[in-house]
Amino acid sequence: MPCGGESQRYFPLDQGLGLTRLQDGHFLYVDPMDEAVAAHLIAHGYWENWIHKVVCSLVRPGDHIVEVGANFGYYTVAMARQTGPNGSILAFEANPGLADLVRRSVHFNGYSPTVKVLAKAASDKAGTLSFAISRRNAGGGTISTTPGALGPDSVLVTVETVTLDSVAPDDVRFIRMDAEGSEPLILRGAERLLQRPDIVVCMEWDVIQMSARADVRELIAWLSSLGFQYWSIQYDSTLRSVPAAEMPTLPACDIVMAREAPPGVPLTTAGSPDAV
Repeated sequence: MPCGGESQRYFPLDQGLGLTRLQDGHFLYVDPMDEAVAAHLIAHGYWENWIHKVVCSLVRPGDHIVEVGANFGYYTVAMARQTGPNGSILAFEANPGLADLVRRSVHFNGYSPTVKVLAKAASDKAGTLSFAISRRNAGGGTISTTPGALGPDSVLVTVETVTLDSVAPDDVRFIRMDAEGSEPLILRGAERLLQRPDIVVCMEWDVIQMSARADVRELIAWLSSLGFQYWSIQYDSTLRSVPAAEMPTLPACDIVMAREAPPGVPLTTAGSPDAV
């Protein structure tokens, strides 16, 4: 491992804590035990670069943003840079350990004035739920009552749930979600926010995971009745239009949902593969 200088990417701070430099210049506190997102950030300095580019293109200066599933804060700090000092981010991370790391990263990068991190789960109603967390699979945190749901090191914690409509301001224009299948519940709890004509949603779309929480066809019918259209994010960071009828069988990917094609992101040419 390098001893110093600009070539050094990872700085071990403790047995279970490190600081890593990203390719975009940000720094993130990470748990080196995580074998997915943190491992990739430590080794390469980026994660899901095709999605990262689209997210940064969708965020405008001064935007007010809600993020659900902040993980280590990779997208949080990227969006904070894009929205600037006149915007804001309300970031949810149900894993309390990760939420603490995100807060530290937000402060380290100078975004504390505009970013608030909540160690809560967004859902369709207020209350509490049982949530499985794991250090080896930090990004896999999910609603569960099974102690070993994420592997031998996973444990259950009780987390508070809130609806986005109850805590987010009226002027939210962008929502980013990666919630391991809980996206239908989160959207149902954001009916007020979704009424904004120019709202844009970027979210993970995994029909298998979401089907454990809701009827996906009913979800699509409801969203379509609100006027939403759908695009899948491609590996070349373009958007491919997806008809509502194809959404129930769309392979796992990240999608953008809006009432019209979002400006700033090119549409794909025919035949481009979906990102998975």
